Amino acid sequence: MKYIKPQKLKKGDKVGIVSPSNSIKSRIEKYNEAKSKFEEVLGIEIVPGRNAFNEFYYSAGTANERASDINDMFADPEIKAIWFSVGGDTAIDLVELLDYKSIKDNPKIVCGISDATTLLNAITAKTGLITYLGMEFFDFVGRDMSYEFEYIRKAWFDGRIGEIKPNPNWKNFDGLPTHYKAWRTIKPGKAKGRLIGGNFTCFSQLMNSPYMAELKNNILIMETYKFHKKQIHRALMQLRINGVFNKISGFIIGYCLGSDNPDEKGNERDIKDILLETTGGYKFPIMEVGEIGHQVENIIVPIGAKAKINSAKLKFEVIEDVTVD
Repeated sequence: MKYIKPQKLKKGDKVGIVSPSNSIKSRIEKYNEAKSKFEEVLGIEIVPGRNAFNEFYYSAGTANERASDINDMFADPEIKAIWFSVGGDTAIDLVELLDYKSIKDNPKIVCGISDATTLLNAITAKTGLITYLGMEFFDFVGRDMSYEFEYIRKAWFDGRIGEIKPNPNWKNFDGLPTHYKAWRTIKPGKAKGRLIGGNFTCFSQLMNSPYMAELKNNILIMETYKFHKKQIHRALMQLRINGVFNKISGFIIGYCLGSDNPDEKGNERDIKDILLETTGGYKFPIMEVGEIGHQVENIIVPIGAKAKINSAKLKFEVIEDVTVD
């Protein structure tokens, strides 16, 4: 497959906001706060999709309405990037409704987190367009997100992320109990490959479908949202029995929000032990990186871009440009 890089952003560009999953109808005030912050810090113009504030039961409009916003944004030459407002549960409705030919013919930055994993990996798989995991629009309300803004600028304005460094001011904004302290070697080794994955629940929905990203010789990223340790164990075994571990070159475990909740039996178990048990017999390197996940400042992970890791030395580098002039 030929991979495609979207154009860089510059000041004054219009960026579209779409809601492919949950509704933001009740969050207009927070939307306006986030809009003002992005426009001030990045010098861009935020433009909502026609249906961005719709509501249809538990989703932001019908599947056709949500998909049409994304398709319209890709087709509109004035829109230079597309950001998903929030996550949720129903982005998978749209994988069959996106106009992949138009997306391929009009490549541009598209970014989200959580449920966006479904669409980002599907778009990359179907078109070769590098997509971006790591940003939820509302994360920037009432928080200092200087670390994440740094990676937004690197990825979308400068075009090159390069070596990724830990956040010296890492915190879990939810305040949930956590054992996470810093980047960690789980299994030593080196790997190169294209970055794929994201939230486990959403990524696994694509398994064995035409929308699954290429696994062979690539680096898989996984984070979970409010899974207990036994559920993380189950998720890893699901990857194992589906042959994922036979294909990937490396594995990065992100921040697994809520997995250290002391009220649940077994959550005292170190996630490192679970990873070593469930990946037994496989030699690919594994490292833990806390800047990928929910309720933390995220790096911008370019899905489909070439990267390399040296887990023994805790090195993580994107080794190609991710946007172009």
